[in-house]
Amino acid sequence: MRTLFERRRQEPFYGLPLSPARLQELAGPDAVSATLREAELILQGRWNFFAFAQDPTPATPDGMTDWHRCEATGRRADPDAFGPTLNYRDPTEVGDVKTIWEKSRHHHTTLLAVAYALTGEHRYAAGAVARVADWILENPPLRGINWASGLEVGLRLVSWAWVYELLRPHPDWSGWFGPDSPLWPSVYQHQTFLEGFESRGSSANNHLLGELTGLYVASVTWPVFEESGRWQRAAKDALTREATLQFFESGVNREMGFGYHVFATELLLHCALLGEKTGDAFDPAVMARLARAIRVIGQLRGPGDLLPRYGDDDEGRAAQLEARESPRVDGLLRVGRDWLGVPVPEPGGGHLSAALLLGEHRDAPAFGVAPAPAVAFPDAGLYLLRSGQGARELRVLADAGPLGYLSLAGHGHADALGFTLDVGPQSVVVDPGVYAYHADPEWRRYFRSTAAHNTLEIDLQDQSVQAGAFLWSYKASAAAREWRPLPDGGLLRAAHDGYTRLPGHPEHTRELDLRGPFLTVTDQVAGLGRHHLRLHLHLHPDCEVQPESRTAWWVTWATGAMRVTFDPRLQVRCGQGEHDPASGATPLGWYSPRYGQKVPSPTFRAALTATLPVTLVTTLEVL
Repeated sequence: MRTLFERRRQEPFYGLPLSPARLQELAGPDAVSATLREAELILQGRWNFFAFAQDPTPATPDGMTDWHRCEATGRRADPDAFGPTLNYRDPTEVGDVKTIWEKSRHHHTTLLAVAYALTGEHRYAAGAVARVADWILENPPLRGINWASGLEVGLRLVSWAWVYELLRPHPDWSGWFGPDSPLWPSVYQHQTFLEGFESRGSSANNHLLGELTGLYVASVTWPVFEESGRWQRAAKDALTREATLQFFESGVNREMGFGYHVFATELLLHCALLGEKTGDAFDPAVMARLARAIRVIGQLRGPGDLLPRYGDDDEGRAAQLEARESPRVDGLLRVGRDWLGVPVPEPGGGHLSAALLLGEHRDAPAFGVAPAPAVAFPDAGLYLLRSGQGARELRVLADAGPLGYLSLAGHGHADALGFTLDVGPQSVVVDPGVYAYHADPEWRRYFRSTAAHNTLEIDLQDQSVQAGAFLWSYKASAAAREWRPLPDGGLLRAAHDGYTRLPGHPEHTRELDLRGPFLTVTDQVAGLGRHHLRLHLHLHPDCEVQPESRTAWWVTWATGAMRVTFDPRLQVRCGQGEHDPASGATPLGWYSPRYGQKVPSPTFRAALTATLPVTLVTTLEVL
């Protein structure tokens, strides 16, 4: 490794520099308070991500962490093992690797640096530097679980770049980051790792975007190595290619998981914005794709920061510039409005991250955005039906598209023709979520399954056949056959072929017809022979259920109610928190509000064994 410190760049880093007083003014008191509250937890060595979001872990004696320990299981990965060959998929070896990796992404370290930028207080800056130095000491190159994934290496570089720049005003900055700093050998090793590791083939998804983002941000921030120019050019060329490959023309991310749509959009934005700030602007086609990806978020988000749920979501982010309790996409939407002029509704927050990314000299476009009565993304198979207004607004999001991206489709779920229903700011009929990746194979299978989604299951089989935690041996193909938006509702008719592999070749067609407060769901199953059908409707944990009759049920929540009526031939029951592994029965009534957490929630299971063809009609009336 040869460093060329005479090449230290003079270009700005995103929106920096900003004085603490000006940054606090731009951020607003709520964002400042939330950031400092979380920074205090971090200085104590406490974690509040994933399942710990509402109940942070206990403090550690010195406020530091064990970078190899899974906080969820207590299991510790071997710190001396050769990282690239560690089996991070084996929970008996590493626990829940996502928990270990989340710490080593250093989002918490970045937030300490943000707290310093807001206050100028030494303890935040010293805490950030201590965590970077401790990680480097405890994670020698290529040793341990934190060197097992290129994505983790890339995201760590992004975090360290923010720490490096946010701490610039500190009087000890030159000592911390001078030529003799331990940062440089590790940064160099991170970048050489990424150059040789690049995710390829069916794994070239958000992982590749994260790797390229780390390589690009690091090479622009620290052009101090002989290879820096080459790394920057290679990363930019690949990002330009991936912007087209990983996003549909409509702007929807091809992984078919909304969390990954947000994550991938943030990664692309961080690179494109840094490129513009430093005179290395990206191609206009990339910028247009990025703008459409941001607009998708604005179009799909509901009142009260209500975000859609479909596919996988591990709460990934490009960098943490605000407290985790802040609305997830406000900063992204604000930057999209103020930088790219994306026509999205004015977000309520996001001022702190927008200030850090854009600085104080920007002109927010003066336009209002009225929500469209219906929105369709046909290339992605996502359809949003809407009726009513305000607290009485109904939003039905339906899936009639591909399972996921590339041959793995690793982050898609077997949810073809599934839907969710929101009423105002309240989720009512829900996608149960994710819960776990590698740590619990049984629950991973369930939360990806057809039974865990609001669609029709045939013969107790998934529409697409699972062959591993991120693999499918058979993938259903779904497509819309009719799409008719209306001023106060609309109609979607779609079908999928996932069950044509079964005897009698069943084919499922579903019609969703929203008219004002009424949603009519018509399921038609064509084919031959006798089959067992199960229809599931998963409800938010805020909902309570009371039967009216054998086939009619009342669903209530704090601000509303809904009457659900099933076909009289169906045997209907509502379960909540049911799981008996010894019986072999499918779990019933579970909801994962975030990664690593699951809670009971009311769920309808309506079953029928019948000879095909069959037509079933379910009505949902919101009162």
